[in-house]
Amino acid sequence: MTARSQWRSRVWGPPKATPGPSRSGGAVAILLCVAALGLAACASTGSGSPTGSATKVNGGTVTYAMQAGEYFSWIFPLQNAANNEPWDFWIENEMWRPLYYPGAPGKTGINYGLSVAKPPVYSNHDQTVTITLNPAYKWSDGQPVTASDVQFYFQLEAAGAANGKFATYVSGDLPDDLSSVTYNSKYQFTLHLKRPYNPVWFTGNQLTWLYAFPRQIWDKTCATCAVGNAAGTPAGANKVYDFLYGQSEKLSTYATNPLWQTVDGPWVISAFDPVTYRTVLVKNNKYTGPDKPHLGQLELYAFSSDTAELDAIRAGTIDFGWLPLSAVPAANTYESLGYTFKPQYSFYTEAIEFGYTSKQWGPLDKQLYIRQALQHLVNEPLYIKTAYHGYGQLDYGVAPDISSPYVAPALRSDPYPYSVSAAQELLSAHGWVKSSSGIDVCEQPGTATNQCGAGITKSEALSIMVDFTTGSPSFLAQIEALSTAARSAGIDLSLDPLSATTMYSNDGVCPPGPCNYGMAAYSGFFWDYGQNAVVPTAGQWLGKGNYWGGGYASPTADSLIQQARQASNGLPALYQDQTYLTNQVAALWFPVPAQALLLVRKNIEGWYPFNPYDFPMPSRWYYVK
Repeated sequence: MTARSQWRSRVWGPPKATPGPSRSGGAVAILLCVAALGLAACASTGSGSPTGSATKVNGGTVTYAMQAGEYFSWIFPLQNAANNEPWDFWIENEMWRPLYYPGAPGKTGINYGLSVAKPPVYSNHDQTVTITLNPAYKWSDGQPVTASDVQFYFQLEAAGAANGKFATYVSGDLPDDLSSVTYNSKYQFTLHLKRPYNPVWFTGNQLTWLYAFPRQIWDKTCATCAVGNAAGTPAGANKVYDFLYGQSEKLSTYATNPLWQTVDGPWVISAFDPVTYRTVLVKNNKYTGPDKPHLGQLELYAFSSDTAELDAIRAGTIDFGWLPLSAVPAANTYESLGYTFKPQYSFYTEAIEFGYTSKQWGPLDKQLYIRQALQHLVNEPLYIKTAYHGYGQLDYGVAPDISSPYVAPALRSDPYPYSVSAAQELLSAHGWVKSSSGIDVCEQPGTATNQCGAGITKSEALSIMVDFTTGSPSFLAQIEALSTAARSAGIDLSLDPLSATTMYSNDGVCPPGPCNYGMAAYSGFFWDYGQNAVVPTAGQWLGKGNYWGGGYASPTADSLIQQARQASNGLPALYQDQTYLTNQVAALWFPVPAQALLLVRKNIEGWYPFNPYDFPMPSRWYYVK
């Protein structure tokens, strides 16, 4: 694990209370092969093979260290707000497979080889989607996974969206974008959409929400009630939802409640401690899908700090753990203890928000040339080399360059390379002159192309307040380096260090705003792409009506975001959206640190490369001898 202990993923919502520092992880991978004008699905289970002459062993237990502050505490696969976390998702998905599994080793896209459903078929000008389930999938009680189970999911999802308990629901997305669903046969159903959608976007960012739920076990309103068709009406579905939601709140019963023992995934829960959050998953011997587990058991342990986790590594009680960034110089010590050391890179973006609606700093933030000048002052290669010990990714927009077909070619090179002189030229060309203090002042107020811009007064200093989260020495080093470079260019970045809690309380209310900051920098990633947002558009972040983004508003961006969702030309529409937001410096792009620095026993294989969406995929792991 990296040293970014106070970090939060903004896509997942406000932090939940944890026994230690909070961190989130998240992202999900999907394997798609892109052909000419369309999409051809490629399946890959990524089972791996033993190295050299090593012999693969079936069975055994792996002890797995959750990163500090992470712990599994929600089992019902419709998340509540407090548990809307990537690690809850991946553990749930090991028990209940989504119809479209997000992720393959080192690949982005839908992994159809691990999906319960076959590739979707689009018709009627991309307004109709027909989905056929893989009939090989069965529940652990022997019953087949059918379209009726998907119908049951839709009934519960609609109830959760209506009662406000389903945290990942976003107005306008599923189920709002459906006009109806037709259940054609035992293993097939058809979605009738309210409008045409881009198949790339809809498959990656909507169909990955879908599950089949075991109706024959869950469709009831109390523990002693008979199973029937209780969810067949909206009122009944709400009662079923409330029952399952309430059962998920009873942590002490996770391993004994019969509800959670009927699964279609490769793992099932066998033990859970509601105090320490120790979670034990055992191999589902009745799993009928691909990629059957080699291991017999997976034990998950929660830790309140990096120190506690490293103590467990040194004691030999953890087989799969994490090295804090601050401990990288000691990596050889852990390798000598029998661990392999590798970085884990995930599909998320790092950025600093601009306070567009701030009365004091908003007029400065709204000037494209000022944002471009600031971007010229971010030395990403240097930050990665010095602050992250070389373990980081270059990030020039809404998604990093991880060789994903979802990332626009324009995001693979820096449109604003580090250059103090380039920043100075942009400022002087718009009427700024350096004062005796070394900070630029506006000499040419006005809105002409050679003037400072709307809302900026004559002799006003180019000074912007930057709120940033404390607790990460590597992040502090980058913020201070940016401030130093900015001063060289004539910009005063006044640094305001705040705790993560204070940041979310003070700065997380903008929009609607007005923002009370000039720039807001959160240690750790700003936005991650995961199960419900596999394709990297920025609609929930920088689109119209967004909750984050500092109040960014652009009719052009909104139009391109909608085209990415609805255009029929697939990836080109997605690329236009990404490229525009990158060139507009809608946020200040920063390098992305490795999601984690892995320490794994040398006799365990099949775990690398990691799923870029941050699903560990333990079914792939195995011991060798």
